[in-house]
Amino acid sequence: MSQPHNDLVRKIRLYLSEIGAMSVPVDTPGMLYTRDGRPAKFGIKGTLDIAATVKGRAVWIDAKIGRDRLKPAQQKFAAAQERAGGIAFAAWSVGDVEARLTKEGLL
Repeated sequence: MSQPHNDLVRKIRLYLSEIGAMSVPVDTPGMLYTRDGRPAKFGIKGTLDIAATVKGRAVWIDAKIGRDRLKPAQQKFAAAQERAGGIAFAAWSVGDVEARLTKEGLL
């Protein structure tokens, strides 16, 4: 992840804490190697960057920079969250988060 992306994730999480929400960053899926050299996959493909709870609702946010958009696996993940009653979306700014939470009646 790039520094601008990491900065946006931090800004969104700070905003969420300021409005009384709880959030955690979600690690990007990948692979690492154990001490004895065996590969180990971690994470779930398509998971968004931030998992939060806002007034009892599950909210998943993917921080995007520039022209970036949700990838197909992220779109599937977001749709599954929405079907389950959560909120899932991409945000290019803290303002995008505020606008979506307002639209959902959470602000």
